[in-house]
Amino acid sequence: MTSEKELPLHVGGGASRTHKLRRAHHFGVLAVVLLTLLVWCLSYRDSTPIHLLFTDPHHEPDALCPIVPKIDPTKHLANPDTLKYILTNKKFHKRARKNLAGAVRIPTQVYDDMENPTSAKSLHELYQIEPRWKTFERLHEYLHDTYPLVHKHLHVKKVNKLGLVYTWKGKDKSKKPIMLAAHQDVVPVPLETVDQWTHPPFSGDFDGEFMYGRGVSDCKNLLIALLSTVELLLQEGDFKPKRTIVLAFGYDEEALGQGAKHILEHLLDKYGPDSFLQIIDEGDEGYEEIEGVKFILPATGEKGHLNSVIELYTPGGHLSVPPKHTSIGIVAQLITRIEDNDFTPVLSNANPVLGQLYCLAEHSPHLDKELRSSILKSQLDAGANERVVEYLTRDKQTQFLIQSSQAVDIVQGGVKSNALPEHVSVLVNTRIAVEESVASVVEKFKRDVLDIAGKFDLGFVLDGQEVIPIKDKPNGYFNYSLVEQLEPAPVSPTNGQSWEVFGGSLRYLFEELVFPETNDTFVVAPFLSTGNTDTKSYWDLTRNIYRYQPSIGAADSHIHSIDEKLWFEGHLHIIGYYYFYLQLIDSYDDF
Repeated sequence: MTSEKELPLHVGGGASRTHKLRRAHHFGVLAVVLLTLLVWCLSYRDSTPIHLLFTDPHHEPDALCPIVPKIDPTKHLANPDTLKYILTNKKFHKRARKNLAGAVRIPTQVYDDMENPTSAKSLHELYQIEPRWKTFERLHEYLHDTYPLVHKHLHVKKVNKLGLVYTWKGKDKSKKPIMLAAHQDVVPVPLETVDQWTHPPFSGDFDGEFMYGRGVSDCKNLLIALLSTVELLLQEGDFKPKRTIVLAFGYDEEALGQGAKHILEHLLDKYGPDSFLQIIDEGDEGYEEIEGVKFILPATGEKGHLNSVIELYTPGGHLSVPPKHTSIGIVAQLITRIEDNDFTPVLSNANPVLGQLYCLAEHSPHLDKELRSSILKSQLDAGANERVVEYLTRDKQTQFLIQSSQAVDIVQGGVKSNALPEHVSVLVNTRIAVEESVASVVEKFKRDVLDIAGKFDLGFVLDGQEVIPIKDKPNGYFNYSLVEQLEPAPVSPTNGQSWEVFGGSLRYLFEELVFPETNDTFVVAPFLSTGNTDTKSYWDLTRNIYRYQPSIGAADSHIHSIDEKLWFEGHLHIIGYYYFYLQLIDSYDDF
């Protein structure tokens, strides 16, 4: 699938003096030749993929993108033949389709204005306050009935009434647990669009290749695959984990993500900070072929997030004697000012995208020579960095991997045609680049507001503090509030065993199970997610957080849109992957 990211002498004794001189001469010539070759290699690497210069980039210390060694997990599996069973057995596929379709048919839609479950003491009280949560209890009952062994052998904790935490306790308490995450909720389906769906949005219909329904790709697919994997392992009864396995399923990832925050509190209380080996959550899936290289791109970081709500309060009055600019007109000028002043794109070694670019430069046989050279020099040469930034900003899909975005999403103002608007508000959504921060974003919008406030002699209040006193400002004032502040995520390391085990196992999935007929080498490279997952709440639990779904998805899955669909074979890839990965990771000591 193409994801949203659209952007390696022993010298004997006894010789005569003449022979020694000749040998010294030969060694001198050889040294010059070797030195010349070394210089040539170092310069030639600007135009030649490293894997053509060195037979094993993984062991080349100068490689900026060593190829992660592929890991064969089969020696760690109690039943290696089960992998073939998962991928080829028709009865298993029929049961897996039934399990997933049943979950899709339960419309666990979550809305931004839903009451937080913390506001009620019991589910009964919660349903009286907010009946839209009832469908989640239906899902819980369905999961209980569909996965009896999971609910018999794992400890199930309901966090804040609706969050689900499954714990498969390992025998070795000294080993850090591993956590696999997904979310129960789905984006609502507008009633106005229901008749535009090829299949009803909560039908779970299957056409022989694709399954349809809201949440089938985002991300009940993953949730059901994880439970199916554990149920299968329990059915076999041979895998007795030494490392504790935790499945964490939030309930409002598509809204405020409060469910994951409550799950974090529960896990911190139980295990403490930095207590998990790895966390793997939803993310992009499949691979992307760029300049002749097939990349597997787990997101090792996420952009930050901020909603800036800027309000303007002005005197009212009758429209028969209007000012030259009403509050709506003034806010329109502010919007123009904001949109005319973009954030500056920056590419630094803090951004996982640079790691992907290094992999492209070192392993692509087709990449433009000058671009390859610029990428490899981008952190040492300002001109080279500028050329790479210019290359990335040609396309919106890659531009915002290195630049904070800003989008005016909501504008409200005015109540009657013959009354001056006294209050106008605008909401600007920003996805914050890793080189920026909430503070730097606020500073940018502060400058924009100050420019317009000065022009119209207005006061200015920022997050409760008066920047321009409002007492003597009869024309009115701006009020700027920060909503849903989230800093860019800490970037997970890609230079240790955690990355190698995860990446090496993904290579095995794609090279040996999904595409066994090819000899292609898949390059595992870091990536940056421009959206946020529930992992935004889990930073305190581990440094090793990966956002990736181990499967091949539909070319266009229509996530969050009409006709959301899933290439069903990809669902089997997830089950197969976690079937072997849970047993593989159990065989390792902590990293």
